[in-house]
Amino acid sequence: MSQNRPRAIDIHAHVGTPACNELVHGMASRLDREDPFTFFGGSETVEYNARHFSELLPKLTDPAERIADMDRMGIDVQALSVAPPQYYYWTDPALGRRLARMQNEHLAEIVGGTPDRFVGLATVPLQDVEAAVAELEHGIRELGFRGVEICTNVNGLDLDDRRFEPFWAKAQELDVLVVLHPHGFTQGNRLMDYYMSNVIGNPLDSTIASTRLIHGGVLERYADLKLCVVHGGGYLPFYSSRMDHSFQERPEGTHHITRPPSTYLRQLYFDCLVFDEAHLEFLVKQMGADHVMIGTDYPYDMGHYAPLDQIDKADLTDEQRAEIIGGTAPRLLKL
Repeated sequence: MSQNRPRAIDIHAHVGTPACNELVHGMASRLDREDPFTFFGGSETVEYNARHFSELLPKLTDPAERIADMDRMGIDVQALSVAPPQYYYWTDPALGRRLARMQNEHLAEIVGGTPDRFVGLATVPLQDVEAAVAELEHGIRELGFRGVEICTNVNGLDLDDRRFEPFWAKAQELDVLVVLHPHGFTQGNRLMDYYMSNVIGNPLDSTIASTRLIHGGVLERYADLKLCVVHGGGYLPFYSSRMDHSFQERPEGTHHITRPPSTYLRQLYFDCLVFDEAHLEFLVKQMGADHVMIGTDYPYDMGHYAPLDQIDKADLTDEQRAEIIGGTAPRLLKL
């Protein structure tokens, strides 16, 4: 890889806000019911993750340790987003607003401490769409964030539901990147063994979310909306031809869109968290290098912490590598 490569931008990295835990203390039974990642995790996974997440706390909270890890990975800038267990959509609206503001202020503090290494992606309380719109505007206009991260569903409600229209309209108006990040699969009763709640469940929820955004007409109504689907976009980029076939042969998927579903994928962006060079090459071939960015999923064990090596080993041109490393993300984040 050329020594003149652009700044490496990681679009997919998480931060924890421990202070929020005090506000939801005593709500564990409700969390277990409302959080599909936990509910469908299975006993082995829940026990393992309790230890794993505790061990990760310094990386989730200490900017100095984070920067040291970034230096080892060759990452120049991280776009910071909340850890998925802290979406808190399951809380009542008033508490949800308070928790989102706490997390956004925490993110802003980290970014403000080292602005050359971090940019912020807001979190919003999507269980209250009006409050989510207000918090998004606060994060962008007041805190200087460059985008927003949301879950791939809101307490099981899909993102093409019309109640979310004001959020999509505001995101397009503000011209900010929306990062879609799953947190388990809401119908995961068959995924409770072998860590399938994450291995299959996370990319499956992303696949369903992006497919519904296409078929539900969200991407048609908001043609300038900028969306990034992490984990390589789930399964959709690798099998989009099936929904095109359905669009041609059947009526169900034609009610809200005017052209083949796969054409809307050009409105989406993806990270390169697909773990091997062959899948990265296919993703670039399908979507274009200008729609793929580095994503590590720092600091979780399902992340990939040698992204530059992966990009270097893939059969890509120097121009394609430069786009993935630091061409597309700066444009979307306005760096």
